[in-house]
Amino acid sequence: MYLYCISDGSLCKFGYSVDPHRRLRSLQTGSSSQLELVHSVLVEGDVCVKHLERSLHGEYAHKRVRGEWFRCSREEGQLWLTWFEIRYLN
Repeated sequence: MYLYCISDGSLCKFGYSVDPHRRLRSLQTGSSSQLELVHSVLVEGDVCVKHLERSLHGEYAHKRVRGEWFRCSREEGQLWLTWFEIRYLN
């Protein structure tokens, strides 16, 4: 399972999926903006990915726009997910 960051340039979606590229294609179908898979992190073992996703959303709740979408650039989204990986997975 992967945690991922998908961006349209001004907003980022953080979530989890078995296949982030497939999730990107699925989201792209319903979006008028060009989306990009910015970063993904493999979560191995029996770690509860849903719990990690909730923690990630909680860390950045002050930037939440709606649901799983947050106001941040592609670069910030990549940094946030990298920081989260270091803090919670390593």
